[in-house]
Amino acid sequence: MNKFMKTNKLLDYFQVANHQELMEFIKQNPNDKKVKELKELLALFEIDLESVGESDE
Repeated sequence: MNKFMKTNKLLDYFQVANHQELMEFIKQNPNDKKVKELKELLALFEIDLESVGESDE
């Protein structure tokens, strides 16, 4: 990997190419272990993934 290229570890972890794909993955796979872990982590910061991006639609 080129030292100037940065990877997004969260996208890599979920094996998606971008944030839109990540949100689609989360919506389509609510019972996935990784999705549950992410939701639990974000809940600590009072972030609800269900409401993220709703204003964009």
